[in-house]
Amino acid sequence: MIHNSKKLSTCGLMLLLAVMFAASKCSKEVVIDNITEAPEVVAADSAYANVYQVLDGKWKGTFKIFKDQDLQPKNEAALNNISLENLKKPTLKLSNSISVEQEYISESPYFQTVTIKDTYEENGEQKIVVSKGVNKVQNGEMWCVVRKPNETVIHKGSTVASEVGETIIWQSEHLEPLKVEYFYETVKSSTYEIIGYGYYEGDDYNLMPRLWFYGRYERQTDS
Repeated sequence: MIHNSKKLSTCGLMLLLAVMFAASKCSKEVVIDNITEAPEVVAADSAYANVYQVLDGKWKGTFKIFKDQDLQPKNEAALNNISLENLKKPTLKLSNSISVEQEYISESPYFQTVTIKDTYEENGEQKIVVSKGVNKVQNGEMWCVVRKPNETVIHKGSTVASEVGETIIWQSEHLEPLKVEYFYETVKSSTYEIIGYGYYEGDDYNLMPRLWFYGRYERQTDS
């Protein structure tokens, strides 16, 4: 009886430890839009180690928004292979220009914080918006999450080789309500560029995008 009692106690202890371990694992789960806690690193993350590191530092530049005045039927091939040529269309008109300051800090090879300061004109007044966000690798996937004062923006990423090195493709796709965004982000040693487009509520998803974007930023050196 004593032997059986000890065996039952040992089994009970093992079960308790298993439950505690499972609970601990669950407590470490981080939702994608969490920008304060780094997710647990898994083996699949290693393929993206230091993918964001080239952005570390301070950047300053301009982000421009263009509206297309003559929307044509959607060309999927063209939308999956965008370049500066897309911005040379004569029917594209500048809609807004935003002065941008950014600071990226890598806390690990898989988790990078960013602070963004946007300055622009709206209805004749100067507006300043400060946002916080992260570039992170989570469960073997790349994510960019930016928390603005009035919304949280989430893009999923992938990498592709380009003529100047590595380019990150950021994209999101929500059809109800419509919000589809697609960006190329290419970083060089002292500059980086973003080019992309977006569909939003009220747009015709069967046509080419109404809004196009271009950003160019220069690395800032501490004086």
